Amino acid sequence: MNKKAQVTMYVVWFMAAIIILLVAALGAPMGVLFNSELYAAGEQILIDANSSIQNIQNDSVRTSVTDMVTQALDAQENNIEVNANLFQYSWVFVLILSGIVVFLFTRRTVEFGQGGFIG
Repeated sequence: MNKKAQVTMYVVWFMAAIIILLVAALGAPMGVLFNSELYAAGEQILIDANSSIQNIQNDSVRTSVTDMVTQALDAQENNIEVNANLFQYSWVFVLILSGIVVFLFTRRTVEFGQGGFIG
């Protein structure tokens, strides 16, 4: 009886894995595109701000603000790379984590019976 439950859980996990892969295959490119569009919009805002910054009369303030805008542009490039990798490979983490959960739940079912629930 417990063996049937164990096989059923793995079959359900396999179906969930297929759904996760399909969602990741469709969602990851859209997420990367969304991230790229936000980067382009943010970059344009920072470039526009940089031209306004040049009108500041105090040299030290202008230099400080220009440095902050430059750091923000550099950080955006790094953030888009990190986010693109997260969008692209997060499905692997989800599959591994769900596989571990199913394995542990089936082990509990086999060892203790009762469908893995305390009762």
